[in-house]
Formats: sequence, C-alpha cells, structure tokens
Amino acid sequence: MPELLGPTELHAFESEVLAALRTLEATADADLATPRYDLAALFESKPTLQRLLSEEFDALDPGWESSGSKRSLPGAIAYLRSLIVTVLFATDRAYTVGATDEPVFGGSRGELSYGKTLVGIPDDHRMGSLEKPRLFRLRFRASPAKDVLVGSTSLSDPGSFADEARSLLADLTSKQAIIFVHGYNVGFADASVRAAQIAYDLNFSGLLMVYSWPSRSAVLSYPEDENNARWTVSHFQDFLRLVLTGSGVEVAHVVAHSMGGRVVTEALAQFDTTALPEGSGRLGEVVFAAPDVDSAVFRQLAPAIARQARGCTLYASSKDRALKVSRRLAGYARAGQSGDGIVVVDGVHTIDATGLDTGLMSHSYVGEHSSILSDIYTLLAHGHPPSERFGLEAVRGPHGNYWAFQPDRRR
Repeated sequence: MPELLGPTELHAFESEVLAALRTLEATADADLATPRYDLAALFESKPTLQRLLSEEFDALDPGWESSGSKRSLPGAIAYLRSLIVTVLFATDRAYTVGATDEPVFGGSRGELSYGKTLVGIPDDHRMGSLEKPRLFRLRFRASPAKDVLVGSTSLSDPGSFADEARSLLADLTSKQAIIFVHGYNVGFADASVRAAQIAYDLNFSGLLMVYSWPSRSAVLSYPEDENNARWTVSHFQDFLRLVLTGSGVEVAHVVAHSMGGRVVTEALAQFDTTALPEGSGRLGEVVFAAPDVDSAVFRQLAPAIARQARGCTLYASSKDRALKVSRRLAGYARAGQSGDGIVVVDGVHTIDATGLDTGLMSHSYVGEHSSILSDIYTLLAHGHPPSERFGLEAVRGPHGNYWAFQPDRRR
C-alpha cells in the first residue's frame, strides 16, 4: 500500500507486525489479551490502514453471513452478527492491574462491589460452547460477531445496582433472575462469559446476574480458593439480600457450579430468605451443578435450603475427574459424585449425569451438554419435576430414589 506507507516505513512496519504475530503464535495456549492488544497498538497511528485490512479480512471470512440472533434477553442489543448480553455482577475481588495496564478484578480479596458486563455472543454460537478469539486471524478491532468479548462498568454502590436491575425489569412481565456462582479456578471474565452463555442457551427471559468470588484462577491455588469460598459467604448473603429486597426481582434462581456450591450451601443454610420483609422476592430453583461440597455436609445443610426454595436440584456424575481429585485432597466424597454413595436428600432432586458423554474432565457438563441445558430450561421455565421432564428415568438406590439421564446415544 504505497499510498499509505513509504518503502522504508513499510519495511519497518512489516518487521514490527511479524514480531507481534510470532509472539501471538508462541502464546497460543496462554492468555491472548497481551499480543492482541500489542497488535492493535501498532495500528493506532494508522487508522486508514487498520480499516482497510479489517474490511479485507471480513470479506474473506466465509462465516460472516448469518441469519441473526433469535434471542431476546433483557438489556441485550443486536450488534452486527452478535447479541450483546448484559450481565449484572457483584464481586468481592480486589482490583488489580491487568495485562493491558487496565484495572481488572483479580484473585485477591476486596470489598463487595457491583457493576455490569457486556458479553458478545456470536450468531453462529453452538449450544454449550464458549467461543474464543480466532488465533490466527489478523484482527485489529473488536468483533463481537466472531468472538465472545467482555467489557465491564462499575455501578458504584448497591443503590445503583438496584436501579439498573429495576430499569432492565421495567418492560418484563416476568420479574425473574438467574444468579450464577462459579467454581474453583475461574477468573472474573470467564465467569461472566459462562453465565451469559448459559442464559443465552436457556433463552432465559429474566435478568442475568453473576456473583464472582476471588478465585485465584490458577490450577495450583486450590487451598486458597477453598479459603476464599468460605470467606465470601457473608458477602454473597448481602448480595442475595439486595437482589430479593431492592432490585424488583420477584423470583431469583441460583445456579452454583463446583466450589461455588460451597458458597451457596453455607450461605443459604445460615440465611432464611423467607424471613425477609413482606414484598421481598423469593428463591426459585436452586441448582447445584457438580458441587464440590463434602457430601455429608451437604446432607446436613440441604434441608434448610430446600425449605426456602421453590425447588432444589443436584446434578452429579461418577465420571467427574475434577471431583475425584478433590475427594483425594479432602479425604471425603463430594456431593457432585454419583455411584454407590450418591447423595439423596428429602427436598432435593438428585440427577445422575453419568450416562451422558460429558467430555474429558466431565466437570463443566451443566453448561456444555445440550441434554442438561434442556433439562434446566424446563426446570426454570415451568418448574416441572423430574418425572415430567424428557430423558430422565427413575432409579431406586440404596439410600433412596433419584433420577438419571438415559445413556447418551451419541457415544
């Protein structure tokens, strides 16, 4: 492009771009934020060149054309070939400096704060999957039509959070919310994206919220995550109290994954939501997805949770490798494991997902398998018991009756 760059300048610029691309290739399995933004920085002073290159790559992309999203989540905005989903959040993570020198929520403890994130779900999104930026595409601008992206905004205080929730609920006939609580080894952005993906796949028509406690987001930080999951309990209670008393939400469903099940189990066992002032919202369905909770502790605390919720569901699997490791570390079975010791408690519908093809680790199946997402959809949308939901069969176990998915015929 000689009209944009002279020969000497073009040679120097090519060298910089190639160096950045080599960095990108070398970090294929790492965090892509730094090399992506390094590339973007190279083009900041050359906006015309950036625009022309982006247009050329868009034209070459065979997946660019799409039929458009059919989802209508509250606060969602159709943008290009994507849907920008609003996720309200509460977190007690501390701010830290990220890879781009911008403040982000890290894995250290902080004060409880509130805000909202915007997550772009591409129109060609496949149910149960989390799309990532395309590694070897030379992209220099945000493309929510092709990537799942996250941006966050602070709402400064509980009152602003409640006002935002009420605003989003204003045009809805059903004043419901899903609160997603993530597990161990999960960063703030990943928690927001997973929450948005689940709500999108469920075609949920209420508010979407995520509670993000300070997971270190590191495989070797299991002990620190355990301590932080215990430390965060009172903050989660404060957040839930705000949702039920100040946001306009009439029914709040809670979906807790893995170690997030510990947060929810302990918080609800110590906090009777039915004793909140008249006119407060109530708990809808409480879903424990592969909970990394001591099974004996869960049996003790679950009745107090079941008494205050519309329904309580536990998904377990004997193929869950992450929980097998957790069991070895803790010395006791986990509530998310099935088999002979599967947890059966009055007031809780236990569902064994062992029969499904749930991937290598078999731990994130609740957000990744279409059969389970469909089951949760029926649960949240209609409140149907397992006997009225498709694909489940009753099982008579040594400790009581539970339910199981029929064997996955795709295997």
